[in-house]
Amino acid sequence: IIAMEDGGDVKGVFTRFCALSEAIKAAAEANGKALMYDAKLGFLGTCPSNLGTGLRASVMIVLPELNRDLAKLEEICAKHDLQPRGSSGEHSAAVGSRWDISNKQ
Repeated sequence: IIAMEDGGDVKGVFTRFCALSEAIKAAAEANGKALMYDAKLGFLGTCPSNLGTGLRASVMIVLPELNRDLAKLEEICAKHDLQPRGSSGEHSAAVGSRWDISNKQ
């Protein structure tokens, strides 16, 4: 599930995400199914890097100075348990110095 919009209404985006997440859960349960969950690993999906809560919160931000010093960007992100991704997702370039910064877990 992806909920996004331009601007700074993080609460509104998260509210929409939660509503859709609950609707999907309810639809699965109404059909005798459940979301995949493991007590140790958390919610399971198709990508192993998304184990756990299954939630990635990210912000698209232009960082021209840090784009010139990728080691510093990695250092800052690691300090805050964040993960930088390029403009088009994991292992992509940051076009126009635009980064997708998200939680690691």
